Amino acid sequence: MPRDVPRRRFLAGTVAAALTAVAGCSGTTPFVGKRTESTETVPVRGATALTVQNQTGDVVVRGADREDIRVHAVKQASSVRTNVADLALETVREDGRIRLSSRWNGDTGPFASRPSMNLDAEVPASLAVETVQTDVGDIEVTDLAGDLQARTDTGDVRIRRVEGTVSAESDTGDVDVRTPAALDGATADTGDVSVDIPAIDGETTVQTDTGDVVARVGPDLDATLVAQSSNGNVELTGVSLSNGETTGDVTDEVVRGELGDGGPTLRVASETGDVTVQSL
Repeated sequence: MPRDVPRRRFLAGTVAAALTAVAGCSGTTPFVGKRTESTETVPVRGATALTVQNQTGDVVVRGADREDIRVHAVKQASSVRTNVADLALETVREDGRIRLSSRWNGDTGPFASRPSMNLDAEVPASLAVETVQTDVGDIEVTDLAGDLQARTDTGDVRIRRVEGTVSAESDTGDVDVRTPAALDGATADTGDVSVDIPAIDGETTVQTDTGDVVARVGPDLDATLVAQSSNGNVELTGVSLSNGETTGDVTDEVVRGELGDGGPTLRVASETGDVTVQSL
């Protein structure tokens, strides 16, 4: 549906455009600066969980048929005066967990810039990945085990096939979650949210301030549904509610009712956008 784009979305687009230029993805301008690639393997050595934390750059984590962790890192800087070696990938082991994180040890003077690091990791499919995070960049996660939290400030989050409970969040970007074992929540400030919800564990929120929301609920889901849009439409497709009711006015529509036998509250909402709840 047409809607005004707030100033923060314009600013986010400016940031994304700048990152694209740094990454050398502009189709008309060749990359000028520094770029290095490296690949390393990290032994698991009995660890049961993994955390990946980046600052600026995309993060991809995939489950694979392997016994160690393979990480491919691409570091880029828009200035030839920047020492990309000052951006390091660190490995920390503590309490049976491995943490992979980027660390910037350099300076950004008048002719230098802070580089970005894109991470592409293959991990043992049985290793639980607890957290995947980046400040500025996209997140993509597929074929993992364990409960997962994925968060970016500016970027998209895309999650596929996680054998655990998933929580996903982006301040400015789209959130798309498919085939988790259960959903703990999915939110965006500015962006569309699209999720599969086969199960929930307690009260769960699927929400965006500016964007559309699509929630696909499983046939065995027992929850109390509250679907709401302040400036859009609420639509239920192939979903049966008991004790259902619709309230509100032209600018605020709310649909309430019980899915299955009822249970914890599942809130699906948008401030400015359409809300669709459909069968999974």
